[in-house]
Amino acid sequence: MSDLVLIGLNHRTAGVEKRERAALPATEVPGALADLTARPGIQEALILSTCNRVEIVSRVDETSSAFGVLESFLAEVSGLPQTELADSLYRYAGNLAVQHVFRVTSSLDSMILGEPQILGQVKSAYGLAVEAGASGTVLNNLFQAAFRVAKRVRSETSIGEYSVSVSSAAVELARKILGNLGSKVILIVGAGKMGEGTVRHLADGGAGSIFVTNRSAEAAGELAERFHGTAVPFDQLRYWLAHSDIIIVSTAAPNVIIDRGMVASAMHIRRNRPIVFIDMSVPRNVDPAVSDIDNAFCYDIDDLGAVVEANLEERRGAAAVAEKLVHQETEAFWARMKSMDVAPMVVEVRRRIEEVCHSELERYLKRNGPRDPKEIKELEIMVSRIAGKMSHPLVTQIKSAHEDPTHERALLTVVSRLFRFHKDPG
Repeated sequence: MSDLVLIGLNHRTAGVEKRERAALPATEVPGALADLTARPGIQEALILSTCNRVEIVSRVDETSSAFGVLESFLAEVSGLPQTELADSLYRYAGNLAVQHVFRVTSSLDSMILGEPQILGQVKSAYGLAVEAGASGTVLNNLFQAAFRVAKRVRSETSIGEYSVSVSSAAVELARKILGNLGSKVILIVGAGKMGEGTVRHLADGGAGSIFVTNRSAEAAGELAERFHGTAVPFDQLRYWLAHSDIIIVSTAAPNVIIDRGMVASAMHIRRNRPIVFIDMSVPRNVDPAVSDIDNAFCYDIDDLGAVVEANLEERRGAAAVAEKLVHQETEAFWARMKSMDVAPMVVEVRRRIEEVCHSELERYLKRNGPRDPKEIKELEIMVSRIAGKMSHPLVTQIKSAHEDPTHERALLTVVSRLFRFHKDPG
């Protein structure tokens, strides 16, 4: 019987520098898998390498020695000393390895709880393992089950429904106030990273026309081009306040650049149509008094942080439900795998007992002369029943042994020796 083991490091156990050194480019994974599966005791393997984790999942001949083989391999490919690497590694075997794979694939172990990217990353890692011939029956079953579990978590819980980044929270607020953003005009004031992230979420969400303004016309042009928007002159800010539905402000300016008077004038031109200001600047660039104007909605970085925290709390609640689902799926999968492990032995035990019984019947018939065909048929049926009754309690014990791993290994070893199977399990 073979075992399932997993080693890895992630954002909780290792700093970014160590994770970078341990990471393996996708182009190098096939060769690494060929190297790994050629090592003693390694039957199947998969390597998952992302910016936040590096993990190796493997079907092995024996657990304790396999951990050393996997750790030595990871030290070689990363260039990290094994002693330094060991301090950052987690190690799982058996159903704990299964549970970890299910949790990772379902985004319950991610830096951002519930983020959707990890599922695609796991699928890519599995595809590389399949192409390299490193994934066999056990890993194929494991990862197909993991993908089903991740789908259940997404469809049966709300873990992916709440925005947990500042930029996505900004878009969520705008959508709650204005509804569908497809026909809205969006003005980005500033070309910094925060503003860029928000523009990306808006563009991905099907937002309408995007305009960008910045004191540096060149920076505005570059950001606008990336999102198929239009750069507009910074000195036309007043005009664009009146003609935009959502205004995202993210600049390094040390003071207010959009005051109450500017917005009041814009609202007059807009005939009081709603306008949303999302001020991501610190210090704030939009006068807080803007919120006193009817139909002018102004949110700053603290407002967005509160939305993110509330949404994270919602995701944590959903994660608790998802964890129960993962636990149930882990138990069910492990039971199926243990049944697959003992199935060949069950068949062989039944065959051997029936073979002995029928062999004795043949000796009896040869020793006692010819018999009526009907009588022979009755004797054969009786012998088959005896064989079945003899094998039943033994087969029942073999099938239920996986509930106690110590008892399981001892029982299967005894059965292997008793029936002279070619090699002991394990």
